[in-house]
Amino acid sequence: RYLDIPFQHSSDAVLKNMRRGHTSGEDLELIDFIRKEIPDITLRTTIITGHPGETAKECGNLHRFIEKVRFARLGVFTYSEEEGTWAARNLKDSILERTKKERADALMSLQQNISKVLNENKIGRSFKVLIDDREGEYYTGRTEGDSPEIDNEVLVPLSGNNFNTGEFYQVRITGAGEFDLFGEPV
Repeated sequence: RYLDIPFQHSSDAVLKNMRRGHTSGEDLELIDFIRKEIPDITLRTTIITGHPGETAKECGNLHRFIEKVRFARLGVFTYSEEEGTWAARNLKDSILERTKKERADALMSLQQNISKVLNENKIGRSFKVLIDDREGEYYTGRTEGDSPEIDNEVLVPLSGNNFNTGEFYQVRITGAGEFDLFGEPV
């Protein structure tokens, strides 16, 4: 129940410049369809800000899109020219790096708040967790909604628990941070 769809942006003009072949309206329809068909799905996406021609208004639209959709996982990147691409050949990278970073930081701040609320809603629920490792005082693992090394971790205290790396365990969530969950075996 995990799906990563790289929407990239929510402005139709920016999506056209990116040569994405879809509109924001189509993206919202797809998200609604997926959530109706698979209610507990974890949706992840990546966003690029600072693409040539992106205005402050379009970035604001992107902010509202993320607020509305409330992705469980979100990666934000700033635009950089990739040699040989259509954008590098045809569009001038005219947005200041400082502006790109400010926009990306604002989007990640929004996502941090969304992630915290979504994580807090998991407190008291049990999940099947794959134990990946031991770090400090915790076993670290992940649910089916967490991609390894980039998404949330579930932290379970070492004390009193005997987990094996690479095995699944039922874990009840007892606490939540912005990007990590804390739990105990069921």
